[in-house]
Amino acid sequence: MILCADDYGLSSDVDQAILELASSGRLTAVSCMVLFERCTPEILADLRAHESKVDIGLHLCLTDEGLPLSATQGYPLKAKPLPAFGAVLKRALRGSLPASEVASQVATQYELFLKKCGRRPDYIDGHLHVHQLPGARKGLVDFVLSLPPQSRPYVRNTEMSLTQLIRNRLPWLKSAFIGAFGSRMSRQLRSASISTNTGFAGIYDFRRWNKYPDYFPRFIACLSGTNSLMVVHPGHQEEWRREEFSSIKQFNFPPGLLTRFRYSL
Repeated sequence: MILCADDYGLSSDVDQAILELASSGRLTAVSCMVLFERCTPEILADLRAHESKVDIGLHLCLTDEGLPLSATQGYPLKAKPLPAFGAVLKRALRGSLPASEVASQVATQYELFLKKCGRRPDYIDGHLHVHQLPGARKGLVDFVLSLPPQSRPYVRNTEMSLTQLIRNRLPWLKSAFIGAFGSRMSRQLRSASISTNTGFAGIYDFRRWNKYPDYFPRFIACLSGTNSLMVVHPGHQEEWRREEFSSIKQFNFPPGLLTRFRYSL
C-alpha cells in the first residue's frame, strides 16, 4: 500500500509534519505544490533527502479552493490567478473545459517541478482531484503522452470500492462523487497505457476530524495490493491535519505493508 501525503510546500507546518513522517518511514509518496513561491528548491531538497524511501510527485493546482491567500501570492509572475473550484467544475460538466488549456497549465507546473526539484516527478495528481474532471483528465493524459515513454510518471486516480467502504463502516457519499470521476480517469489512463494506482482510500469530511483515529485503520482495511493508495494530509496547525498526523505517527504498521509504486506490476 502506498501512503501518500498531499500539500508539501503549502505551509511550514505541513512541510514539517511530512518530513517527520517521511524520515520515520511512515510515508511512501509525497505530493508537492511547486506552483507556490514558498515551495523553494531548498524546501524540496529537504524532501529529496528521503527520496530513497518515498515517491515525489507533482500536486497540480488547477483551482484556488482551500488554499490560503498567502499561498496564492506565489504564482509565476506571468501566470493568471487560479479560478474557483465551482467555476472549473461547471465548465468541466458543461464540456467547455478545453483539454489544451489544462495541458498548458500542466506543462507549466511540470517545468516548475523540474526547475525547483532538479528531477522529474515520480507521479502526478491534483489538488481536490480536479485533474480527473472532463477536459482536465484528457489534458493531463495528452501531456503525459507527449513525454518520452521512459520518462512518463504514474498518475493517481481515485477509483474506490464503495462496497469495501460500506463494509468497513466508512463514510461513502463524498467518496462516491470523487470515485465516479476516478473510475473514468482510471479507464482513460489504462487505455493510454499510463501507469496508475489500483485502489484508493482516505476520503472523509474534514469537519469530522475527531473520527479519524477510527477511520484510519478502516481505510487501510479497504486496500490490498502493492499499488493500492491511501491519501493523507498531515500537518501541525489545523485540527484535522493534526489528527491525521497523530494517527499516522502512532499506527502500528505491519512489516511490508507500506511500499512505493511498482511499475513492474
